[in-house]
Amino acid sequence: MSKIAILLPKEYMLEQARNVIREDELDIDILKVIKTSDSVYEARQAVEQGAEVVLARGVQAAFIRQYTNIPVAELTLTGQEIGLMIASAKKKVPDKKCPQIALIGFKNMFSDTTYADELFDIRLKFYDITAIEQAAEKVDLAIQEGADVLLGGDTVNALAAQKGIPAQFIDSTEESIRSAIGVAKKMILTAEAEKNFTAQFETVLDNSYNGILEIDENKEIMIVNRAGEELFHKKASQLEGTALEKVIPELEQRYIDDVLSGKRDSFMTSVYVAGVPMMLTAAPIQYENKIRGAIISLYRNASVRKNDADELHSYYLKGYVAHAHFSDIRITGKEMEYCVELSKMYALSKNPVLICGEDGTDKEKLAQCIHNNSSYKAGPFVAVNCSGMTEQMQVDRLFGNPDAEDESMKKGALAISDHGTIVISEIEKLSLLCQYRLYRAIRYDSLIQNDLERSQTLDNRIIAITGADLYQYVEQGRFRQDLYYLLNSLTVEIPPLRKRPQDIRAIVEDCRVRFTKRYARFPKIAEDAMEALAGFGWQGNEIQLESFCERLFLTSPKKTITSDYVYFLLDTLYPVKERISEDGTTVIYQHPEAARLTELLEKHQGNRSAVAKELGISTTTLWRRMKKYGVINKYDLT
Repeated sequence: MSKIAILLPKEYMLEQARNVIREDELDIDILKVIKTSDSVYEARQAVEQGAEVVLARGVQAAFIRQYTNIPVAELTLTGQEIGLMIASAKKKVPDKKCPQIALIGFKNMFSDTTYADELFDIRLKFYDITAIEQAAEKVDLAIQEGADVLLGGDTVNALAAQKGIPAQFIDSTEESIRSAIGVAKKMILTAEAEKNFTAQFETVLDNSYNGILEIDENKEIMIVNRAGEELFHKKASQLEGTALEKVIPELEQRYIDDVLSGKRDSFMTSVYVAGVPMMLTAAPIQYENKIRGAIISLYRNASVRKNDADELHSYYLKGYVAHAHFSDIRITGKEMEYCVELSKMYALSKNPVLICGEDGTDKEKLAQCIHNNSSYKAGPFVAVNCSGMTEQMQVDRLFGNPDAEDESMKKGALAISDHGTIVISEIEKLSLLCQYRLYRAIRYDSLIQNDLERSQTLDNRIIAITGADLYQYVEQGRFRQDLYYLLNSLTVEIPPLRKRPQDIRAIVEDCRVRFTKRYARFPKIAEDAMEALAGFGWQGNEIQLESFCERLFLTSPKKTITSDYVYFLLDTLYPVKERISEDGTTVIYQHPEAARLTELLEKHQGNRSAVAKELGISTTTLWRRMKKYGVINKYDLT
């Protein structure tokens, strides 16, 4: 069956096509002379007869391309054919030494005519039309610009006859038809190759155990494989055309934006889809140096043993539950964004995670998030703090004591957290004996419960938390080097609040909303007050700031809280600290300039003008220094 249909406007062109088919022994039997008005209908008829590509010319090709999805191979005149037409056109105006010839038609009908003027001693000007309705306008323009002869198709020749201007019909030869047939054959081969590729791609998709989605540049789902249908419990037709954020709302869309914009070559994270922990990867689809979309792959994490409903209920009753999720973490800056992104990737691993950070940075909250995004989510979440325990208490609490009466003490936290997660806080305070046993538990998945080293196998995730420099402990011989290297590979550090001024503002605003509801007070925060809060050190991080905000909003004497009251309260709650050093001298933790300003304000009973005069500065400069060093004039508040 013929895969090429040849539809041309003139009978002599069709005869040329027959000659080419006969000479080249081609299998083409759909050949027809058609009217321009019937071009779309005839093309559709040819497709019904089995054609995959239509060979057409000029306006007829434009109509077929515009109103159908049928591939079109256009008849393009060669340089030799254009030369023959120009020679014929010159004969129509023999008296003109260097005639001006107007070539009017669709641009893709003609090959390059750059050197036609030099070769044929003419002035050739091209008038491009994109729709046949433009032909009359272009003919008039060509005549106005001094054209002696017009070159064009039927429409241009008819208009030229009406105007009394010589015209030459654009003739083609077997050369251009042979070339167009060659293009059509290549188009068919390309289409067949694409069909084969699509079939292979669909086979790969449908036989993949991963859920695979293809999204376009607008993050809309274009393709879903069978595994994806099973994962989302929906047919592909229900998912295709849907925004990705509606299908996977937990996924941070900015990461997908980075892949689509080329900022990332790929992206990997952990997400929960329909209650199942999944590893998600995203990679761009790129061709012709442009990113056209992305492939999203969802891989089911290797699951641990499923717990039945009674076991899960027992965990809740005993408090072995993690409540926090990554969506609960406030992210307003790059520091926390990187911390959360890293933690999500760590959740994919079964290896231990080390969370570092200062006091008050909610390290256990992050541990809960990692647990809830991992394959251990269905298991227990057990937390142990090593502080304040003797070595024997640590052994009993972590590894269990077979002689204990309490069931939890008999088993130990590591055994209780089997198929779940155990969080060990202040791990730097773990004794060396316990460090060795913990090393064995991590390295060999075995639990030593007594001095005879009788062991049992374990399958759990260990998360260690510290606020100390563990490597310094290793150098001092207080922490085992082998355990350190086991823990250190997946380290995430929560940045202190003082390095996250955006988060300070967000926390303050959250506190304002929360305490407004709690105490029915409606304070406003002046910008200078917010700057004062953002500039404070907050050594206790989120815990200190939230506690301070409650006091601030509860006790503010005015509706609008200013920096004066913030500084006053900071000075009240966190006064200058003094201690006696080993040599008996008093050490004051305050900037010398701040101490001097405080002393002078006290001396002059808060009179800023008197203080400024004594210092030899203006009152404005004094105010700036007071603000810089957080010096409070308590007399302003009385």
